[in-house]
Formats: sequence, C-alpha cells, structure tokens
Amino acid sequence: MIPLLSQPATAQSDWPYPDKLRSRLVFVHPLVNYAVNPVWQRQWERNLVRANGVQATVGSVSTDDLFTDLTVNITEPLGGRFRFLYRMIWQDGLHIDTSRQEHWLGFEMGLTGPVSAYLQVHPAPDKEEFDLLAGLMVTDAARERFLKAGLRLDDFLYEKKNDRGGVSQQESVSIQWEGRYQTGNWEVFSTGRYGSGWRRAFPDSVLSPEVAGSCLDDDTATLRLRYLLAEPGFVGAEVSHYRFKAGENRRDGLPGFQYTNEFVHLRGLGVVNLGGPWGLRPEIHWLRQWTAANGRRTFDHRREDFFPAVFCELHAPGKSTWELGYMGIHYQWDHLVGDWSDNRSGYTDKIKFGWTYAFLPTARLQFSVSHELDLDRFGGGNVQFQTVF
Repeated sequence: MIPLLSQPATAQSDWPYPDKLRSRLVFVHPLVNYAVNPVWQRQWERNLVRANGVQATVGSVSTDDLFTDLTVNITEPLGGRFRFLYRMIWQDGLHIDTSRQEHWLGFEMGLTGPVSAYLQVHPAPDKEEFDLLAGLMVTDAARERFLKAGLRLDDFLYEKKNDRGGVSQQESVSIQWEGRYQTGNWEVFSTGRYGSGWRRAFPDSVLSPEVAGSCLDDDTATLRLRYLLAEPGFVGAEVSHYRFKAGENRRDGLPGFQYTNEFVHLRGLGVVNLGGPWGLRPEIHWLRQWTAANGRRTFDHRREDFFPAVFCELHAPGKSTWELGYMGIHYQWDHLVGDWSDNRSGYTDKIKFGWTYAFLPTARLQFSVSHELDLDRFGGGNVQFQTVF
C-alpha cells in the first residue's frame, strides 16, 4: 500500500466540493460496484413513459459518506388525453460535485396521434429556486419507443424573488431529453441535459456583504446501445459525460474561486446465459477526468482509470439469485499544486457477494457486501431495489 501524500498547507482551506480526487476507488463504487444491474436498467428504460416505478441503489463509499441514486417515476393516466407526471431524483456521491435533489410535478396532454406535450415544475421552499420544464414527446402505441425533449429553465424567478439583490447576467436554459428506440435486435437509449448555466452579480454590499458574484454550469448525458440476445441476454456499449463548472467572487476579503470538473466514462458489457441456472456478466470500463481550480484552492488534476469486472450469477430454485463479482482497478493520476505534485498509478481490486430476491418479475431487491483485497478490509455494503407497477 502506498501512503496518501498530504497536500501543501496552502491548499488546505474551506472547499465546497468533495475532496476525493486522489481516492483509488472513487469511481468504482458508483459506476461498477453499486451500479444498478443492467438487466434491471433495461427494464426501467422500457417502462419509463408507460408505467410507474421506483429504482434505488444506496451504498457506502467511505466511513462517513453514502452513494445514493434514487428515482421515483409516476406517469399515471387520468382519462382522456391527460396523464399526471411526477419524477423525484436524488443523486449524491463523492464522484459528483453537488447533491441533486429534484421533485418534478406536472401533466402530459395528448395533442395528435403519437405527439403529446408536457409541462412540469420543480417547486422549492424558496420561490427563487423554482424550475420549469416544458416540451414535446413522440411515442409508439405501446409507449416503449419514445423521444422526449424539453426546454428547462432553472431558477427562472431568481431575479424577482431573491433577497440578496442578485441580478441575473445569464439565465440557466438547457435542453433536457430522454429517448428509447428498438428495431430488430438493436436498442438505443439516451438521456441528458445540456445548456447554459447561470451567472449572477450582487451589486448591493448591504444585502450581500460576502459574495459579489457567482456562476454555475452543470451538464450531463448518457447514451446506451445494446444488441439483444436470448432473453435476458445482450451485449452493450455505453458512453456518459459529466461537466461541472462553478465560480465565486467575494468582497469580504476571503478568496473567491474558479472550478471545473469533467469526466467521460466508457463501458462495454455483456449479459450471457451459460445454461441452466448460471449467468455471466463481464464488463470493461475506461474513464478520463479533467479537474482544475484557481483562487481559494489552486490545482490541476488529470486522471485515467481502467477497470475490468466480471460477475457470476446463480439463479437458485424459487425467487433468489446469488452473485459473486470481481472488480479490478488500474488507476493513474497527475495532481499538481504549484511546485508540488502527486503523480501515481497502481492496481487494486475488490470482490462482491450479493443476494437478490424477486418478489415479482418486475419487483426485485438486492443486498450485497464487498471486500477490498489488497487492503484486506471491508469494502462497503449496498442495497438495490426496483419495482415497476
């Protein structure tokens, strides 16, 4: 084991974002170890606009922190052309910069044939944080193939409702989409959000004695491609992109900052029936990260991870499935702070043991524990649940 080097004292100051850039397992936990089973994920996407559902995965990523990815999705017919829509999203973890907690309420109205319109709002205790989402959707008759695209306005009442005299120099306007298409054995799914972030100035030093200006951009996208084999098998490829930018100018003598964090994640996987009760799920992942900051903390960070994994499943008589998995992680990063640097590469690995119980074909629960082999220590517990109704 190589001891983690300490950063220079000049870099140790209050910092609003997770400080786990030089953690070996920071991406393996959410992207492999605690990721939703890909068979479950495919079922979730197929039912996204035609049924209701809950999907959750929660796992330990450090002594004090949990990874959480929870979605509640309601698309309830109201009779005639209308549906009630609700989407609750809670995403939190050390691999992303801020916790995402959203509650979208609204309605869908059929317009003509396969085309419908939808309108949703994200209410908040402070009116300045209200968000609005409006768009169009095209679906097939079964609502399994669809394209949903809308215009999202974050904090659209901010300038009128904030109590710090904040002035919007740029509004947060983005395109948000979800789509699924299948033809023959090919299947594609995509979801994401891209646009302009907000920029704000606070000219009144009485109403805002500390902050003179701030900005934030937050974009994300995922694309999945699958070739279907005998159910439930498939081979697939996935690419996801995450980009976060934030900044702050201060007038109280404390340093402001400019911060960017971006990563691209590629994944290849297979779900294979080995015959009888046995199944195999090989995966391969590659990730590249770029992170930099100036001001309150100044550093430049580049990271590249390569992590293969394989999971073996035994479908026992009844409703139980047992799973044993191995995850290997080759990590490499260059972390520069002035004249000080931490350049490191190495290999570590984990094993996972899990048990899944299927209440119904559309309702499943999994408990799992993992172990870090080279450190010979407990590697975290995870609970996953999915139901479609």
